[in-house]
Amino acid sequence: MNHERGTVSSAICRRSSNQEGMTYVGLLLAITLIGIATTALTPMWSTMVRRDKEAELLFRLGEYRRAIALYRQDHGRYPAKLEDLLEDKTQLQVRRYLRRIYRDPMTGQTDWKLDFIVDKTGAIAGITDLHSRSEAEGFMNIAGKGNRYRDW
Repeated sequence: MNHERGTVSSAICRRSSNQEGMTYVGLLLAITLIGIATTALTPMWSTMVRRDKEAELLFRLGEYRRAIALYRQDHGRYPAKLEDLLEDKTQLQVRRYLRRIYRDPMTGQTDWKLDFIVDKTGAIAGITDLHSRSEAEGFMNIAGKGNRYRDW
C-alpha cells in the first residue's frame, strides 16, 4: 500500500510542477502582449495629446485676438501690453477683455511672440497680434498661414 501511495503522490507532485510551469509561460505571454499593445498605442496617444494642444492653441489665440480687437474698438488704439487686456479701468466700469494671461500650450510659457505696430516716431504703439514661439509643425495647415505653430 505504501508503494502505491508513493506513486500517486509523486504523480501529483509532477503534475503540480507542470502546472506551475504553464502558469509561468502564460504570465510571460500576457506581459509580452501588454508590452506590444502599449508600444502600439503610445504613438496614437501622443498624437491625441498633440491634437488637443493644437485645439487649445487655436482657442487661446482666438481669445487673445478677440480681446485685442475689442480693446481697439473701445479705445481706438492697440493695447501696449497683454496685461492691459486683463483690467481696463479707463471707463466708468472696469472692463476685462481677458480673464487671465494664457500660457502657450505648445511651449508651456507665457512668452508669446508679439506683433507690434509702430507710430510715426518709431515708438511701439501697441500689440496687433501674437503667435506661439514653437518651431514645430502642426497637423493642420491653417489657410494662408502655413502649418508651423509660430505662423498661426
